[in-house]
Amino acid sequence: MLIQKQMSMRWLTVVLMMCLMFSVNSCKDDDDDDGNGNHVIPSYVGTWQLTDESGLEKQVLVITETTFKMTLALYIDEEWVDIMSVQGNYSELGNIFMLTITRLGIIADEETYEMVYYTPDDPEWDLLLDDEFEIEDQFEVKFVVSGNKLTVISDDNDDGVFDPVEEGETFTKV
Repeated sequence: MLIQKQMSMRWLTVVLMMCLMFSVNSCKDDDDDDGNGNHVIPSYVGTWQLTDESGLEKQVLVITETTFKMTLALYIDEEWVDIMSVQGNYSELGNIFMLTITRLGIIADEETYEMVYYTPDDPEWDLLLDDEFEIEDQFEVKFVVSGNKLTVISDDNDDGVFDPVEEGETFTKV
């Protein structure tokens, strides 16, 4: 039950982080080369991590040039246990990114730590997103990359403002 409650609270944060990370996708035009025809990998592509102050909870965000995967893990019995996973793809329009969730994994057994995965084709999909986690399967986020830091900003309160202090999470590249 404790894991379920932590998952519900962190799920929104995880999804929002993933969205921001995924929304950093660049357009497939001149911005993708160095002027000499060489492909340049965007600075947001890679593996990013956010660990809570207690050191007992972490989010790992893996971003490719077209997809993302966010995993939420808890430190239980001297090991990291993945309790939730969100995967999808993203597109970019200026500094706004549209994330689309295509796969959701949730821990199903607190003793074996088995994870069950859902896709939009599953009957439980809408119930999980809407009722359990109160998120949409598509949403917008903003992001800022500064050195080895990635800040993902979502409009958590739907007021039209992306507030980096109140609605942002900062990951470190690993």
